[in-house]
Amino acid sequence: MKRNLIKSTLLFAGLAFMIIGCSSDDSSNPDGGNNGKQFQLAYASGSGSQSATYLQGVDKLAEGEISFNKSGFQMPSSRTSRIYVSNDGKYVYNLNYTVGDLRKYEHQGGQNYKQVGHIESAPILGTKTGRFTKINEELGSVHYITAMPQHAGADGKGEYLGHKTTASIVLVDLQSWTFLPGVQKEINVKLSDEFTKKGYHITRIDSPVLVGNKLYYGAAVSLYNASTGKKIPTDKTFTLVVDKNDLSKAEVITTDHVVGSTNGYRTPTLYVNNQKEVLQMVNGNDKTYIAKIKDGKYDTTYKFDLGQALGGKKVSSNGWFYVGEGIGYMPYEKLDAPEIEMGVNPEGKPTTTHAWGLARIDLNNNTAVDLEVPANLWLTQYQTSIVRDGKFYIALAPVSGKGNIHIYDVKSTSTKGQVGATITTGVDQYYIGVY
Repeated sequence: MKRNLIKSTLLFAGLAFMIIGCSSDDSSNPDGGNNGKQFQLAYASGSGSQSATYLQGVDKLAEGEISFNKSGFQMPSSRTSRIYVSNDGKYVYNLNYTVGDLRKYEHQGGQNYKQVGHIESAPILGTKTGRFTKINEELGSVHYITAMPQHAGADGKGEYLGHKTTASIVLVDLQSWTFLPGVQKEINVKLSDEFTKKGYHITRIDSPVLVGNKLYYGAAVSLYNASTGKKIPTDKTFTLVVDKNDLSKAEVITTDHVVGSTNGYRTPTLYVNNQKEVLQMVNGNDKTYIAKIKDGKYDTTYKFDLGQALGGKKVSSNGWFYVGEGIGYMPYEKLDAPEIEMGVNPEGKPTTTHAWGLARIDLNNNTAVDLEVPANLWLTQYQTSIVRDGKFYIALAPVSGKGNIHIYDVKSTSTKGQVGATITTGVDQYYIGVY
């Protein structure tokens, strides 16, 4: 089931997510500990659109049991929290989505978090529903985009002229926890006249990365049929490119050698490799790709097709985790598999969705390994995982059930990883990340 159906599930007030944060220390640590610095766990609740979110620090991920029963520091959350952690694990950055306030916390161990910064993005951005991304250790972005159909005539009922697409972007200094000057509430996002007249427009942007002085934002593309007034499937892929030093300078790059959205959903979709190429997930109806953007343009000679690499499967994904040297890990929805029960709807009846898997992908050789993971996973809202000491950590558990931290050697092509700490959940609760 797609996420628009997931969002219709019951908005439980006492449910939870989990995110795990860790130090960026890269010294050897074979037992999965963290060299004296705690990992951080965030636990939220609810497979619907509204959730509560909690944080706590733990010492190890390779053994023991992790639970949020009567534990955790609650983050402000009107609808959901979007959380990032500094590489050294000292600071936590949180956006309270649908309110627009951004808070910075210092982790002081265990459940102890001290708020050290609070700024409001809504008055500056012009909306309470901007999305937040930590771009690097110094820079963050809060961003939003709208598209409105334009018609000729004084009454606005004449010939369709295309959509007017307007972006709002504000950059955040993560060190001082202040907004950088040069805020742009109304960036005119221009497509070519041909695309505009045909009804192409961008409805959402997210997951930006920085290359030089250019910010690349993943984009959701829609195609409007003026004769019916309805959206039809797109046959293009778009990325919004913005000048970091002058946010009013924006352009859209496009391709049709892969087709789909590039903004993702809570999980990152864009990364920058050592060659300064942007590696971008593109998600279509039943196909998921990795594309490359090189020197500001799509490299149409390259595409990685996840479903094809897995033997011809129909797949969907919300994002992936790039670990370097052409290797990544991608949670994916098994569109060919039978549906499973997951969560409940407003009437209290079970909802269903496809189970998810996890693939190790090799972009150098265009291959994928389908990893052995627990059954009945739902990873639609999974946010973040990390690599430490050459190991990839991910929290995998069925909704409302026990699971484990899974640990993979990034150089290994084995389908099996190390099974680490046990993770426990309550009804309609699940884990969404490792930092």
